[in-house]
Amino acid sequence: MLNSVIAGLTSGGVYALLGLCVVLTYRLVAVVNFSMAAVGSMGAFVMVTLTDTGLNAWLALVVGAVAGAVLAALLGAVLVRWFGEHDERTKAAVTVGVYVALMAVGLRLFGNTTSGARRFPAPFDAPAFTVGSVVVPQSVLVSLAFAVLITVGVGLLLSRTRVGLRLQALSERPSTAQVVGIPAPRLAVAVWAAIGAISTLVIVLVAPRLGGDFSTLGKLINTALAVAMLGAFRSLPLTLAGGVVLGLLEGLSASLEAIQQYRGIVPFLVILVLLWWRSRGEVWDTAHSR
Repeated sequence: MLNSVIAGLTSGGVYALLGLCVVLTYRLVAVVNFSMAAVGSMGAFVMVTLTDTGLNAWLALVVGAVAGAVLAALLGAVLVRWFGEHDERTKAAVTVGVYVALMAVGLRLFGNTTSGARRFPAPFDAPAFTVGSVVVPQSVLVSLAFAVLITVGVGLLLSRTRVGLRLQALSERPSTAQVVGIPAPRLAVAVWAAIGAISTLVIVLVAPRLGGDFSTLGKLINTALAVAMLGAFRSLPLTLAGGVVLGLLEGLSASLEAIQQYRGIVPFLVILVLLWWRSRGEVWDTAHSR
C-alpha cells in the first residue's frame, strides 16, 4: 500500500504540473488548450532523438524545450492572428484540430505503442530517502517542488507585478488591453511559448514511468483536463491539490487487485462527476432564483 502511495505522489506532482499548464493557458490567454500534451510530447521526442545520437542529455533537453516553445508559440500566433476575436469554444476547437494533427504526425515520426517506445533519461530516479522499507525517489520531490514553485511563483507574478497586471488584462479584455498600449499579441505568444516549454519539461519528467511512447504521452491531456476541472480552470492552489489527489487515487487503485486494471479511467470518472455536480448546481441555482 505504501509503495502505491509513493507512486501516486510521483504521478500526482506531474498531474498537478499538467493541470497547472492548462489553467495558466486558460487564465492568461482564455483558451482551453487540448493540444498541450501533444506539443510537449513533440518537444520531448526531439530531446530523446538527440540523446540517441549521442548529444548530452541536458543540452538535448534545452533544445527539446525550445522546440516545444516554438511549436506552442506558432499555435498561439495563429490563434491571435486569425481567431483573436472568436469565442472560447472556437479557439478550443482549433486546439482540438491541432491535437489530432500533432498526434498523427507524432505517431508517423516516432511510432506507436508497440514500436515507438523510447528510452528517456531518468536523472531523478535515484533514492531521496527511505520511509520504512519504501525508497522514495527524487522524482517525487522534483515534481512536487516544481508544481509548488509554479503555483506560488505565478500567483505572486499575477498579483504583485506590472507584468502580471498586463497578463490579467490580456486574458479579460484583449482588445481593450491593446488600445491602452499593452502589446497583447506579443504577450500572448510569449505565454504560449512558456507553456510549451514547461509542457515539454513535464512530459520528459513523466516519460520514463509511462513507457516512453508518443501515443501514451500525448493522451495525458485527458488527465490534465481532469485536474484543471478540479481547480475550476481558475484556482492554482486547487489545481495543485487536485493533481496530487488524483495521483493518490490512481496509486491506491493500482494497489487494489479488483480494480487495478481500471485505474486508467480515473480521470474520466473525475470529469464526469464534476460535470454532473456543476450541472446539478446550475439547475439548483435556477430553481432557487425562481
